[in-house]
Amino acid sequence: MAQSALVILARVLTIVPALLWAGAASAGATSLPDPAHGKQLAESLCTNCHLVGSATQEQANPDVPSFPEIANLEGQTAGAIIGHIILPKHPMPQIPLTKSELKDLAAYIMSLREPPQP
Repeated sequence: MAQSALVILARVLTIVPALLWAGAASAGATSLPDPAHGKQLAESLCTNCHLVGSATQEQANPDVPSFPEIANLEGQTAGAIIGHIILPKHPMPQIPLTKSELKDLAAYIMSLREPPQP
């Protein structure tokens, strides 16, 4: 009986670290940004000032760049867009978004970028 308990304990001690490692690896994994969710966020949060890419929307403030204009700025990156949302310049308000929402919104804006011309 003692020997079978030792065999079981040895198996448990072999399996548990593997399970813990797998759990830790998946906990650190992040999902890819979702441009479709970013578009939904843009339509609900940004349309008072920005033209966000909808064909039927009229721009509320002509002095504010449209999302396609933002996407096509030279050297534009998703990280730069996130930075401008986190630390907005006047007249843009601070908008409380989660990290995931920031990534989704930036991914949507970057999806509006025109392909480079040859």
